[in-house]
Amino acid sequence: MIPVPLPTLVLWCLGAFLCGSIPFGLLLVKLAGKGDVRAHGSGNIGATNVSRVGGKALGVVTLLLDILKGFLPVFIGKQLGMGDSALSLLALSAVLGHVFTPWLKFQGGKGVATALGVALAFRAAMVLPALGTFIVVLLAFRYVSLGSVMAALSLLIVLLLKGAPPVVLLLWAVLVSLVIAKHHENLRRLLKGTESPLWGGGKEDAHG
Repeated sequence: MIPVPLPTLVLWCLGAFLCGSIPFGLLLVKLAGKGDVRAHGSGNIGATNVSRVGGKALGVVTLLLDILKGFLPVFIGKQLGMGDSALSLLALSAVLGHVFTPWLKFQGGKGVATALGVALAFRAAMVLPALGTFIVVLLAFRYVSLGSVMAALSLLIVLLLKGAPPVVLLLWAVLVSLVIAKHHENLRRLLKGTESPLWGGGKEDAHG
């Protein structure tokens, strides 16, 4: 583990934020000649709405790129020998960039795919329980939004069970809280019983 000077760490966090802020969904839909993805469906720039507007293939590409932009800064930092606290800051910065992208007046996506990317780079073992949680919740309740929220919570639970340091837990708690907060409309609809399931009803907007 290599200590990172504060000015250097700030620059790394800025780089992670800018990497996470790239609105791939918006760019891909425009390049495909489908217009502004924000003007269609849910108005979200994430993979779900991109699939709705530009087709499933474009949605898959968006999903992979949104994962990659979270994965890359944390992975590079890890290869350079940064400690868990610094890597957690990079992870949070990348997700913040996606959720509050400056290129879209700080209106971004919901951070699920980017959170998956940073988790994969930080601790690959965290991802399997999260994916398992997502699949189980989705099959049981048919709500992608609920599965996404529970998967995000499982990342924090895994770190807690693994005895992660308090600073690392705090940073990941902020990250997970951010993802959950971005699903507040979905959660409100779930409580009201008006959220559309993945099948057997209208499609919902869960990823971003």
